[in-house]
Amino acid sequence: MPKKPKSPCTIPETPSIDAMKHVAFQEADHERDDIVEYVEWQSNKSKDSAVEVTYLERVKSETVFGTEHVAWDVHTNEPRRWWVITGPTNLYSQELFPSLDYTFSLHVGLMARVASRSSKRAPSREAQRLRAAWRRWETAMEALDGATEAEDFQAVGMRCRETLVALVKSLQKPIGTPEGQARPQASNVPDWFDHIARHHAPGSRNERVRSYLRTTAQETWQLLNWLTHTSSAGLQDAQLGLDATSHLLTMTTRVVVRNEAEPPATCPTCGSYRIAAIFDPEIPRDPSYVSLCQSCGWNDLDEDAASPEPSPT
Repeated sequence: MPKKPKSPCTIPETPSIDAMKHVAFQEADHERDDIVEYVEWQSNKSKDSAVEVTYLERVKSETVFGTEHVAWDVHTNEPRRWWVITGPTNLYSQELFPSLDYTFSLHVGLMARVASRSSKRAPSREAQRLRAAWRRWETAMEALDGATEAEDFQAVGMRCRETLVALVKSLQKPIGTPEGQARPQASNVPDWFDHIARHHAPGSRNERVRSYLRTTAQETWQLLNWLTHTSSAGLQDAQLGLDATSHLLTMTTRVVVRNEAEPPATCPTCGSYRIAAIFDPEIPRDPSYVSLCQSCGWNDLDEDAASPEPSPT
């Protein structure tokens, strides 16, 4: 029998990793480094593993509900391939999930569920400094899940009021009162916010900050009182109360942290203004804060450790 002629549509073999590295478009180094570090961290949790990323390529980007999700095709020395999708970052075996589009849809849905659950929890940084108040706010959020009647929504308002009472009580101890002025009752939220604003946002520079805190506290307290006592309270009323409480908690925490931590205006290493003050009770200093540059990673805790101790005189 005559041999069949070779097809002109022969599919070429998969190029080698080295060949792809020379022709693939290179993304920013810090983006690639983040993905490499994430995959190797996830893959090397076992002491016996030594997985290394050999190649990665950004293959897709899509924005869903305001969040950008970027998909990467990652090769390792196992040999194994992964889809790594950001927003937040997670990885999926290409052996189990061969279709990127399917995996993308799975990731977006999974992250939406995680975000829904996380929205009922206090932001980690804020929660560390004013834990008692944030925990009460979380309890109010949990109460909303089972609320069906007006009295249930009123109870959410009551828990939000308890949140603000816990907030002002946690900040009262170091705050003095002007001479000749009576100290407010411990649970008097609006009056205590006058003192909190004055103590943690002093000086003419912070005049607007003080005014904002006082006004917001007064209006939030009145809103929660209304929610607690109105017999026609509904779901959206309770959500308004929770959002207002969370907002006041967040703003107060930021003002308190800024005042207590006294972070530098700019990074002494790179000059960036992206300086975050992080509270951690385990930090061996008083107050227990570390200033961190979100651009280059500088922090004043490492700087203190590297500084030579003064020689004895």
